[in-house]
Amino acid sequence: MYLSHFQLHAEPFSAGPDPDFLWLSDKLAAAFETLKEAVLNRDGCVLLTGDIGTGKTTLIQRLARLGGVAAVFVAIHETGLTRLGFCNSLAAEFSLKRRFERREDFYTNFKNVLLGKFSAYKKVLVVIDEAQRLNPEIIGEALELAGLELAGRKPLKVVFVGQPGVSELLKQEEGRGGFKAIAAHCDLKPFTRQETGRYLEHRLKVAGRDAPLFTEDAVKEVHALSKGYPRLINIVCDHALLYGFGSGLNQIDGRVVRECSRDLTVALDLDVVPQTDAPVFSGEETSEASNPPAPVRSGRSWRPFLYIAAAVRWGRRAWRSSR
Repeated sequence: MYLSHFQLHAEPFSAGPDPDFLWLSDKLAAAFETLKEAVLNRDGCVLLTGDIGTGKTTLIQRLARLGGVAAVFVAIHETGLTRLGFCNSLAAEFSLKRRFERREDFYTNFKNVLLGKFSAYKKVLVVIDEAQRLNPEIIGEALELAGLELAGRKPLKVVFVGQPGVSELLKQEEGRGGFKAIAAHCDLKPFTRQETGRYLEHRLKVAGRDAPLFTEDAVKEVHALSKGYPRLINIVCDHALLYGFGSGLNQIDGRVVRECSRDLTVALDLDVVPQTDAPVFSGEETSEASNPPAPVRSGRSWRPFLYIAAAVRWGRRAWRSSR
């Protein structure tokens, strides 16, 4: 809805991971190169950790685009997953089109698929997402998978992706072999305030806009609200653009961010609802601004309410100007 208003050709702050919008800060660029080197040229597994919303999935998706690399993503949904259950999860992701009653049968079929369909790839990544839910049994299975040799080479590279607790999990006595098998470990941290500003500029440029859109005060507010977590930055900024569009603004300042953040108290885990110095909307619309759309509960459930609110405000303004 706000794209043409802000001279954009794509949503710059989509909530989902999008490797096309990946911004490589100095730290992220170093992490990416470390992961790339480990995937292509080292033996052993790779470990990528970080809190929720630090950009792990986006970074791994960009890694999966490397030439000569194929990637399959396996999410761990339960801590009690068995070895056979893990094998059947892999079977589904590799399109083996059947469930197995024995691990031996799985590996026989799996090797045939690797030698056939995936033989042209230099490496096949098995990305284990939500790896903090792994149990020692599955760690052992993953290590066995990583050590699989076919035609004199090891085609599989296991990538553990999860929250920081994965490191401790792999260091535990049962998983000791797992940590020793890690060829590279990168831990992602939230952005600093300066990095947050550059992140906004990068994503806006990828979306088609070179001119500044967020003021310095707005960047300060975005960083304070999001604590530098990319996922939260996206939520705050997308919300602010919808508010700015609804008000007919051409630039987003700190006042707009503070006003729209009142809808995001739950999503941002705020103890205190941010207060504004003055209403963002003027005239007849002041009362509407004081009663913003329903608070965020999860995901993008708040967005339809904002679209409706923005459309109503924009329509009223256009109607008044045409009279």
